[in-house]
Amino acid sequence: MNFHGICGRSIGRAAIALLAGIFAAAAGGCSSGNGGYVSMPPPAGTASNVGQAAAESKVVGVYEGTSLASCNMSLPDRCNAQQIIRIRLVQEDSGLRGHYRCAYGTMNCYNMNETGKIAKASLNGNQMTARVQMPDGTSCIYTARMHGTAFSGGYSCYAGGTMIEAGSWNGRRLY
Repeated sequence: MNFHGICGRSIGRAAIALLAGIFAAAAGGCSSGNGGYVSMPPPAGTASNVGQAAAESKVVGVYEGTSLASCNMSLPDRCNAQQIIRIRLVQEDSGLRGHYRCAYGTMNCYNMNETGKIAKASLNGNQMTARVQMPDGTSCIYTARMHGTAFSGGYSCYAGGTMIEAGSWNGRRLY
């Protein structure tokens, strides 16, 4: 089922589910009692999105958490910027790949990069590393060490060879 949004373009079920998730998160807001932590809608390939391509069924892991920009390693106006980050790793023939999503925490995502592509990732014991290619040509490296289903780690973002932001991130592995 599709409906037609602004400009008469067709909006599919995935877009409708995403909008419903955003509205639900906004309705819960800070009154949710969970310290302001807002969960993003589930990625394609989960039980709530039955019928996705078979390749998407090889999900290795989904990591969701909150990033916090370091004041020492980031632009002054990004000091303590917080975002909600989701990394979804999928096993492909060429190795681990996946998708990246960023949502507003206390500030917009750096340079409005709300999506990205996992160009390379690895899992080594309880250590996860993922390199994210952003739409504007920048890239970020996220690392996390697992403690049960919880994780803690760091990230660093680059434009060319120059570091533009770094900080910490922590959260939980959803599955």
